[in-house]
Amino acid sequence: MKIKTEEIPGNKIQEIEISEGSTYEDVLLNLEINPETVLLLNNGQAVPLDGTVAPGSIKILHVALGG
Repeated sequence: MKIKTEEIPGNKIQEIEISEGSTYEDVLLNLEINPETVLLLNNGQAVPLDGTVAPGSIKILHVALGG
């Protein structure tokens, strides 16, 4: 299945191929993104990392870190 990802900030847009049954965490690991540093939205709705990827567009929101 192909999905479209958009990283915010940066507006980096990619279309990637994933296997059926993949989780959102699998997508992040495929993109080499630390799952602990982002929030995910699929079609505008927040999704859990362990949820199975549904067709649509995934927005990856990077969270500011630091101290």
